Amino acid sequence: MFPAFAHFRRTATRDTELHGQKIKEGEKVVMWYVSSNRDETRHRDPNRFDVSRTEEHQAFGAGGRHFCLGTALARLELRIMFEETLERYPKMELAGEPAFVESLFINQLKTLPVRLAP
Repeated sequence: MFPAFAHFRRTATRDTELHGQKIKEGEKVVMWYVSSNRDETRHRDPNRFDVSRTEEHQAFGAGGRHFCLGTALARLELRIMFEETLERYPKMELAGEPAFVESLFINQLKTLPVRLAP
């Protein structure tokens, strides 16, 4: 639901227009990744976490020119981590409020308190 990075800034290399907004060569443009998976023009219920969402998303290389070569390994590692954790602790539950790193650039958890029960 939240990409690892909040945003990236780029410099326009030529005059262009994007959704009616004129952008001149040399102007700075910020792309906010945090809004990409919450785009109401692309998703029926953009603010609801839905593991069955099939629309293209921004995590783990949706396929564009910057497709991550480590995608297959990352997916395998995550699958194994979840399978093994849930097998050992099937009654794992949230035991407090998650805390995020305070950053304008990075989206990541600082703490995620859980209670483990076999």
